[in-house]
Amino acid sequence: MQLQAKLVNFGKIEVNNHNSTMSENTIRAAPTKEFFIHMLTRDVLLSRAIIDLVDNSIDGAKRLRPQGDFTGLKVEIRFSDTEFSIIDNCGGIPIQIARDYAFRFGRPRNAPSTTGSVGQFGVGMKRTFFKLGRFFKVESVSESSSFEMEVDVDEWLNQEGETDSWHFEFKRYSEEPNIQGNDIGTKILVTRLLDEPKQSFGLNGFVRSLLSGLAESHALVLEAGIQISVNGVYLFHDPLELLQSHEIKPAYKEKIFYPDEPNPISVRIYAGISQRVKEEGGWYIFCNGRMVIRADQSNITGWGEGEGVVMPKYHPDFAFFRGFVFFDCEDASKLPWTTTKTGVDADTWIYRTVREEMIHTAKPVLKFLRELASERAEVAAGHRSISTLERSISKSPQCAITKLQQNDTFISPKPPTVTGPKLQRIQYSKPIDEIEKVKKHLNVTTLQDVGSRTFDYFCESELEE
Repeated sequence: MQLQAKLVNFGKIEVNNHNSTMSENTIRAAPTKEFFIHMLTRDVLLSRAIIDLVDNSIDGAKRLRPQGDFTGLKVEIRFSDTEFSIIDNCGGIPIQIARDYAFRFGRPRNAPSTTGSVGQFGVGMKRTFFKLGRFFKVESVSESSSFEMEVDVDEWLNQEGETDSWHFEFKRYSEEPNIQGNDIGTKILVTRLLDEPKQSFGLNGFVRSLLSGLAESHALVLEAGIQISVNGVYLFHDPLELLQSHEIKPAYKEKIFYPDEPNPISVRIYAGISQRVKEEGGWYIFCNGRMVIRADQSNITGWGEGEGVVMPKYHPDFAFFRGFVFFDCEDASKLPWTTTKTGVDADTWIYRTVREEMIHTAKPVLKFLRELASERAEVAAGHRSISTLERSISKSPQCAITKLQQNDTFISPKPPTVTGPKLQRIQYSKPIDEIEKVKKHLNVTTLQDVGSRTFDYFCESELEE
């Protein structure tokens, strides 16, 4: 008997392979496949669709290694103008999951959960197949089973019937226990590529964008030891770090939401400073280890205003700022991320609550950065000889956020009060050969010393006591 993988579960209406004949009283409301595929793929970037496939490999790794050490696991992506493939050794897809859940459009309520899953919404893998091409093949080997399936999309679209035609079929399957070794994993091949991927795969800009997107989205699992490559190029990632010293200490706090429910949500918030890069400053948000917001400088994360709390707009003076927020839950459906995993659902109660906490946590950091900007301006104007705050930053090494101790408030030094007479900078220009003669006569090497010494000479010689 052939086994089939159910596909469709729209709300409370499940399309199945029974009672396919309809009475004359039936009003047809089933979606067409062409419309469904068009709507499924139109609003997702090609690079993001490929990252969704990697999400499935990461979920496999989490099933295989629930303790979180992914050393030795690999995800290899390869593509050309004729085909796309992704191969991993991350545990494979158990046949029961493939038969009843993995290839359905949407995630059924009774689907078995993977602790800390990132493949939450049940659309990523299928959406990517349809985004890439007109033929796909999936081979998978898990510890307890294996299967192979092939789908010719054009034939699938043309199948008759409004219910049976939504299903896929296994080409072969086996339920053998205790399968072990390097064969455990999943291989996906897509051919008869559509025009968009066929053209994009040859562009250096697309490859760079994909590498960058993968490294950012999966920074934490890369840290945990998994290797991800694109056409033979392995990903590298910058560790998540903040400056820390005896003078500067980042804020780090933890919150638990719904503690009395079976799957509480844990939230970690970090806020501090790092190297000054305007494009890198802002908030970074992760859901179950998957980065969904990167270096945000908008109202989404509180810049410009907050609910009852005023925040400044992002400014180059704040380019030192870094904030990291981690939402984690065994039930990924509780997390405030969007279906494309490229943003947050800002209307959810938990995100609104955490956003206020983010604003509160960022305020001392931004106050320090304003004081730093003011002190640097005073140095430039000649009112201070040095910036003590800038010196404190230069003496603070980077520290991985995983090594930080909990600390509710960002700690920083205070700018010293200026003592003595108020200073002002004098600037003027003179011929270089004359300046060099004065340098030699005064036995000095800098323009500042030339100006200071000649000014002192004039005061001593010409001004009356």
